[in-house]
Amino acid sequence: MAGDWIKMRGNLWDDPRVAAICDATEQSEAAVVGALYWLWATADQHTEDGCMPGLTLRQIDRKTGVQGFAAALVQIGWLADDPQGVVIRNFEEHNGASAKKRCQTAKRVASHRSDNADVTQQALQDEPVDVTDALAREEKRREEKNKDMSAEPTPKGRAQVPCPFDAIVSAYHQQLPMLPKVRLMDERRKGLMRKRWAWVLNSTKSDGTPRANTGDEAIAWFVAFFSRASASAWLTGQSPGKGHEGWKADLEFLMTDKGLKAVIERIEAAA
Repeated sequence: MAGDWIKMRGNLWDDPRVAAICDATEQSEAAVVGALYWLWATADQHTEDGCMPGLTLRQIDRKTGVQGFAAALVQIGWLADDPQGVVIRNFEEHNGASAKKRCQTAKRVASHRSDNADVTQQALQDEPVDVTDALAREEKRREEKNKDMSAEPTPKGRAQVPCPFDAIVSAYHQQLPMLPKVRLMDERRKGLMRKRWAWVLNSTKSDGTPRANTGDEAIAWFVAFFSRASASAWLTGQSPGKGHEGWKADLEFLMTDKGLKAVIERIEAAA
């Protein structure tokens, strides 16, 4: 429907979520990236919003030849398994006619600026760069979207991305099926999740590099975090500390500072 065009990032090969899919399917990056190309190209031909009625996870595995591929996509938050058919998350941002238009517009603007690189600063002030109508409309759309998200807290540091509660809960359920299920989302849980999400986006690792620069990278961090928690006998209730028999962690505990330390530092006994 959107035409013979799809958007694939040059650094997709080294994306940590691609590595996670490789680990889950025991396939190489070449096989996984090829499977992703098929899925995104198919979606570009048959949908405008990322929803593909009738397509199942099992069909995706069969068509790509990568067993467990679709389930791994659900686990990292790139795919949703809907009763009516699979849904590619953030499809309109990365694919389809609107994404193509944004990419082409950006290229035109970049080309225009490159052609006028030798113009003096004074000349630029006297005659501003002519930005296309399409780019102006896109900028207005982004401003309106940002206004709608004004309720989300914006901590210091890098720009805050709205907390994707569903994606975090999905990663928790996928990686820690033995822990209590999240059935209700109250303000306490949302508050803890927002705090941890902001911390991931605005903190740095021991080497000084950012823990995550984008929302997608932050989701990948949560997948790895929950996976690490699944290896803890204490957190999963297999070896509770003295006086804590029958206890096991839940999503709320893992979102607290104590839960974070328990996972990162591999603490195996209740304090």
